[in-house]
Amino acid sequence: MQKHNVKVGSTYIVKVSGTLAKVRITREHERGGWYGINIATGREIRIRTAARLRSEDAPAVSRKPPRNPRGPDFSADELRTVVERAKREILAHVAAGIVPRTCASFSELHDYVDANGYGGAFERPFDNNETDFWNAVQTTVDHWIKEGGLQASLTEDEARRIVDEIEF
Repeated sequence: MQKHNVKVGSTYIVKVSGTLAKVRITREHERGGWYGINIATGREIRIRTAARLRSEDAPAVSRKPPRNPRGPDFSADELRTVVERAKREILAHVAAGIVPRTCASFSELHDYVDANGYGGAFERPFDNNETDFWNAVQTTVDHWIKEGGLQASLTEDEARRIVDEIEF
């Protein structure tokens, strides 16, 4: 393969660690060569020369970009929205008397409810690709609880409003 034939966004057969792998070129490297994502592993690699590229892979009709396990593929806004929903649901359970205000961690919520469902996790089929996202949600909520999030005093009206907003 020659340098002028390489196109960013295309997928090529590349020799990676002694085996042939499909790699999608994502961008050029500032000192020559390219960065690419190994389709099988989702890891980013650097391709220094066009000689490492064997041939262009035939494009698929519809190809979902691979996940990079080293970096989450969800936005901070999406995480914030789901975390806020989880907090409201937990506070609703506290207001309804299902969960005591004395819970000290996310893990302790499991003594009273299936806490994994907070934030809407059970509203669609399980997807292994979303594990990092839901772990981030639970870690953030756990930190909030440990910082005293359940100890915040709610007025009777606020508690009633939260319970009315959420269906159990």
